[in-house]
Amino acid sequence: MNTLSKISLIVFLMLSAGGVFAEPARMWTLEEIGQGAFNATEDETFEYKTVSKLGQPVALKIYAFYPEGHKKSDQRPAVLFFHGGGWYGGGVNQFNHQARYLALRGMVAFSVEYRCINDFKTTPQECVKDGKSAVRWVREHAAELGIDPNRIAAGGGSAG
Repeated sequence: MNTLSKISLIVFLMLSAGGVFAEPARMWTLEEIGQGAFNATEDETFEYKTVSKLGQPVALKIYAFYPEGHKKSDQRPAVLFFHGGGWYGGGVNQFNHQARYLALRGMVAFSVEYRCINDFKTTPQECVKDGKSAVRWVREHAAELGIDPNRIAAGGGSAG
């Protein structure tokens, strides 16, 4: 079973008991997603935390992927994706296809930017702090994001 299948299965099992999946307009296959059959870019970008880089303030961002017809009054489940890279690097767009895939199935998904050692000369502890800050930010802004603060999952690859 590949990584995408495992992530989809875990999230489905975690959240399916509550009947959370809305009927999507288009059901993409895993093969179509792997071939880039749809545009896997974010729908909205937020700044969730400001940190220092070489003495200058830098905003860390979180990228939101919404289901079709999503409204702020919704109470949808959410998932945050944290990219891999062994704490040293990686790219925030690593899980964009998985985020869009889950958004097409009724979830609100997020790709999270966090500090890495190569860019910020930081330690893994700060990377983890950023991850916790991102989850906290999503939970605190649940009403305006149209998500249920009690149904938030997190996942990633490698250090993520």
